Amino acid sequence: LNHRRYIKMAIELKKVQNVETLALGFNYEASIDLSTLGTTAGSATAVDIQVGGAAMAGGVFGAAIIVDELVVGTSITDATIAIGDDGDADGFVDEVDVFNDSGNLGKIFANTGALSVVGFHLVSAVDLTYNFTGEGPDVATEGKIRLLMKYYPTAGELFAS
Repeated sequence: LNHRRYIKMAIELKKVQNVETLALGFNYEASIDLSTLGTTAGSATAVDIQVGGAAMAGGVFGAAIIVDELVVGTSITDATIAIGDDGDADGFVDEVDVFNDSGNLGKIFANTGALSVVGFHLVSAVDLTYNFTGEGPDVATEGKIRLLMKYYPTAGELFAS
């Protein structure tokens, strides 16, 4: 089987539209096919998280990862995902095991990093950091997460009542 996957240069967050996610307190989200993250294996690799095509700059009040599908792939032996800023790679959500033997399918991991404990952190960049062993994410045949953020940009945003 020979196929090409689009590799992400950045993850683009969108405004939350569903009431259940808003009720959890998150206002931005992204669904991520983990096979599109990159090709690097064996070391922590950061992927930028953006809003409106630009780096996140503002206040992060919360972050979560929901494991929708566990990672499966020939020669992949482990896979973790974390969310943080450029100073603390797992500052918002500590490493989450998303490999097929983890038992984490359907679980939400929210605000488990050190930066989340204070309830607010001013950022100029936010990253998803992956660490796959054996092979990179691009060989995964399964693996999906949802990324949720409670974020307000420094420049403000439109408010409608």
